[in-house]
Amino acid sequence: MTDTPNPADFSTDEKPTEYNVTISVTGYVWVTINAENLEQAKDAAEKMADKMAEDVFEIDLDEVEDVRVDYVWQPPTMYRVTRDDQKMKVNILSPGDLPREPDERGF
Repeated sequence: MTDTPNPADFSTDEKPTEYNVTISVTGYVWVTINAENLEQAKDAAEKMADKMAEDVFEIDLDEVEDVRVDYVWQPPTMYRVTRDDQKMKVNILSPGDLPREPDERGF
């Protein structure tokens, strides 16, 4: 089978009112670190930065320099398919994809 399937034969997972947004925030945090020497202070600062990166939404910025919306886009229509005996959702149909209905979770 080399023909691309007809999209009308497939159930879709569409979210017509949902959009993805990427927002960039630039700023800084001023903290005081107690350490025995510069190397310890640098190590502690690196650990603190790693922790902030993991819990990005718990950071209180002292100064916000820039906040901008980078991208706003609507996710593509996702087709529910069986491909190579695996249930999946894809946005591009391939030859051999078989239509399927959503499971009990809507997947």
